[in-house]
Amino acid sequence: MPFLEDFNQLPPAAQLLYIWEHGYYLAARPAEGTGLVKLYQTGALFVEIHFKNPSDFEILRAFHDPVHLQPYLDQIDLNGLLRP
Repeated sequence: MPFLEDFNQLPPAAQLLYIWEHGYYLAARPAEGTGLVKLYQTGALFVEIHFKNPSDFEILRAFHDPVHLQPYLDQIDLNGLLRP
């Protein structure tokens, strides 16, 4: 896989299993209300999962377009990579 259309056709439990087996955790951000949104990547596919608690989750979206990574960019520290 990771084709967006194929991933989106999977049932939520199968989507989560695919991410657990093939994905890499990248970042997290607070969710509106309660919980945490975690970002995972597998190939060119990114997936956001909202965890209300460890056993209560909802897959928010899967995407390829890096514009949706904006909420996570403030967590990346580039100071060590930049030279004056």
